[in-house]
Amino acid sequence: MEHYFTRKPVSPDSIQIIKDTLKGRVLKFKTSSSVFSKDKIDFGTKILIETVQIHPEDRLLDVGCGYGAIGISLSFFCRSVVMVDINERACRLAKENVRLNKVSNTYVVCGELSCLQYSFNIIVMNPPIRAGKKVVFQLIEESKILLQENGEFYLVARTRQGAKSIYSFISEIFPHVEYARLKGGYRVIKARK
Repeated sequence: MEHYFTRKPVSPDSIQIIKDTLKGRVLKFKTSSSVFSKDKIDFGTKILIETVQIHPEDRLLDVGCGYGAIGISLSFFCRSVVMVDINERACRLAKENVRLNKVSNTYVVCGELSCLQYSFNIIVMNPPIRAGKKVVFQLIEESKILLQENGEFYLVARTRQGAKSIYSFISEIFPHVEYARLKGGYRVIKARK
């Protein structure tokens, strides 16, 4: 089976529309095969969205945005959002979902984090756990580079899928780390630069 961390998915496109209430807004998302959680907004994503503390002046980066659930749902509460993913199908869907939800302050970048040239004061990530710890740890390190001084980094992971080891790794590279939320077998890790 093709992985959602694949750059150029070759599985047949099977578009569907899902709907959910996120941060008090009913949002619609086009999804397809070869993207993460194509049938519904996963529980970890929902917990992350609920937990992020965001302000109107914030510039937010959504790392591994998929079809855009996190970035789009948070875009209504901040100045601007950049969503980035390596999966070209996910990026196309994220762009379509920006239009579908009438969002005007959000940009989608298809590629690596290294292609971004500016910094953010909030970075969020529901990491591609199945891609392996090496990939996840590299994304965390690259995210730290893009985070402004005193900026906040949020990551959600299942306890049984390595959340504790991810927390340990984050603790090695960030000066301030805590669990912002524990719920339903998931942990939201919050770090400050």
